[in-house]
Amino acid sequence: MSEFSKMLTAAIGAGILLGATATQAQQPSLKMTLFGQPSVNNDSIWMALEKGYYQQEGLDVTYRLFPSGTTAFQSFQTGQGDIVMTGDLPSVQYFFRVKGDYRTIAVVERDAKGYVAVARKEITKPQDLLGKTVATRVGSTGSWFISEYLTKNGVDPSKVAVKNLDTQVLPAALCGGEIAAFFIWQPIGSRTLEICPDKSHYLTDATGYIQGYLVAGARPEWLASPQGKDTAIRWLRATMKGRDVAEKDFAAVAAYAKAKLDLSEKATREQWDTNIRPLALDKVYYDDFCSLSRWAQAEKMTEQKIDFNQLTWPDGLKAINPKLVDAPPPPC
Repeated sequence: MSEFSKMLTAAIGAGILLGATATQAQQPSLKMTLFGQPSVNNDSIWMALEKGYYQQEGLDVTYRLFPSGTTAFQSFQTGQGDIVMTGDLPSVQYFFRVKGDYRTIAVVERDAKGYVAVARKEITKPQDLLGKTVATRVGSTGSWFISEYLTKNGVDPSKVAVKNLDTQVLPAALCGGEIAAFFIWQPIGSRTLEICPDKSHYLTDATGYIQGYLVAGARPEWLASPQGKDTAIRWLRATMKGRDVAEKDFAAVAAYAKAKLDLSEKATREQWDTNIRPLALDKVYYDDFCSLSRWAQAEKMTEQKIDFNQLTWPDGLKAINPKLVDAPPPPC
């Protein structure tokens, strides 16, 4: 097992705290628990932790890592955590599964190039996957990516077996020949090419297929409480400051990724270069999630349309800057 895999597995298994703020002297800090993932699309959060912006906002943040948003939701559903970072499909599925007991409070990051299909060297085109086994974290954005990639290239998805694997085991599964390809977010792809460059290559990124998201969400009951609302607004404000650093200071992001996750500078750079960090609820978000919703309904994954007046909580962003929230479309 690589050093990266050992550190990542240990971090996830132990639910390590990657950053906890000190108590402000003048008043007790507001305690909150944040669920995240070991992916560079969390770099706005990393920099807010590293630079002390959560402390400055009077927050005492416990940061727990999970291999995917889908896995994080399993703990979130038991009542743990205050704010949870997840992908697009997991957030929508969770919203319907818990009968609306969830709200998206902001889009933290989105991109297409940060989602990749990594394949064995003998797999060079979509048709080569017929009869083969591919993998993703089923229920994550990777599921949507696989379906769109195969369908748009004229390959019947029913002729390709999809295996459910957590992110940290995907490199070993591909390098060992257990699967022909996987569809997931970075840095899993770049790490695989570092581990077995003679056996793996990039088949595609998600450009032209999907745009993957990292969204922040919370429970409506918590957001409706004075302390929860206050905490969420402070968290958003501090994360925006972290975003401003993450966008400009690659060296700081790379140093954090190396120290906390043993990610190489190259692996960090590949994802950092593609990150788009809106910290908003904008028209692009609505359009992309309507596309996701139409796909999910066609796949019988849900029978309900997305009503953004129910799915989202715009109050926090509006309190900071009303221009960060666009008017939602009709249910789609």
